[in-house]
Amino acid sequence: MTQILQFAKEALEQMPPETRFRPEDAATIARHKDLLLSWSEELVKAFYDTLFAHPPTKKVFREGERPDREETLRAWWRRTVEGPLDEGYFAWMAKVGLVHVVRGVENPMMLAMASFVAEFVEKKAHEAGLPEAPSLVEAFFRLSMAVGAVITHGYDRYRALALYNVAGMEPSLLDRLTVEEAKGFLETLRKEEA
Repeated sequence: MTQILQFAKEALEQMPPETRFRPEDAATIARHKDLLLSWSEELVKAFYDTLFAHPPTKKVFREGERPDREETLRAWWRRTVEGPLDEGYFAWMAKVGLVHVVRGVENPMMLAMASFVAEFVEKKAHEAGLPEAPSLVEAFFRLSMAVGAVITHGYDRYRALALYNVAGMEPSLLDRLTVEEAKGFLETLRKEEA
């Protein structure tokens, strides 16, 4: 198993089974493939209009690169809608976590835009009056949660690996130090609130 696939599996296994993306969700998305693909250009425009209207997300991008990033989103949407939404897909999403480390995309930015895509599908499904709108919306909600879990887990794991490679700090030691530091912060907060 590749390391990137391992990261994806770790993230998905940490999600309670009731919250996970299910085969029936993938089937629902597949049944609506043509309609979902017809929304591609509207999704891409709304997605990047949102990112470029907000200074913290706009500064992630280099001058003139929006067309390339739009094409990347089109490819992601096509792959997501056409499937298969299997281990290979989620391993790819773990790789996206690494890309985000390189590009300076913070997890709150990514999670917000994963939610944006799910909300876009919800709005369009209801506008279209789809009989299966509730199932399609739930499928994208579960998918966005799974993608968010995999990307944030991959992001954290890559940062820990980078620290190990640069400073020789084992990820388990980093975890213990993080817990101790968090305890210290919580104690400080308790004193401030007392």
